[in-house]
Amino acid sequence: MYYIMRLPIALLTLAATATAGFAECATPQDTFLSCTFSNGRKAVDVCVEGDMFTYRFGRVGKAPDLALSVPVIDAEYTPWPGIGRAIWETVTFHNDKTSYVVAGVIDRKFSDDEKDEIQAEIGGMIDVNEGGETLATLECDPGSVNFGYGGSIYDAKTAAGQCYNLEEQRWENCQ
Repeated sequence: MYYIMRLPIALLTLAATATAGFAECATPQDTFLSCTFSNGRKAVDVCVEGDMFTYRFGRVGKAPDLALSVPVIDAEYTPWPGIGRAIWETVTFHNDKTSYVVAGVIDRKFSDDEKDEIQAEIGGMIDVNEGGETLATLECDPGSVNFGYGGSIYDAKTAAGQCYNLEEQRWENCQ
């Protein structure tokens, strides 16, 4: 079996300045993704809180319109497989027949000149689905995204004794 291994440098939280204010995660290390939408009027915070993974979405400065939680061990989380220009991870929350797929992305732009630094754009989005149909796609406001690639949920799942089987593309108990 093949398991994703993380390098210590990948454990750094990559973030831009966040303006999501209604229910920010306790620490940057607890954040999977937080950002605003609709020019800062709405926000999402997806956090590890103890042994739970939470999703909160709503108007900035107000109580969340929707709050969902799932035990970390049951979280539907797909880590980056380690290939491609874009680094991405997703997590899915369910509310009856509706699912919310939250994605964080670091789009790395490489130059032909090896002396140039790699440019990275950090983004995020939510796909709202029902019955296999996409109802809405919300893209985070540029500059509002905190994306905790390589930490938060990955660390929480491994601390709970789970390993990601890349070949099977699923989490399982470490053996």
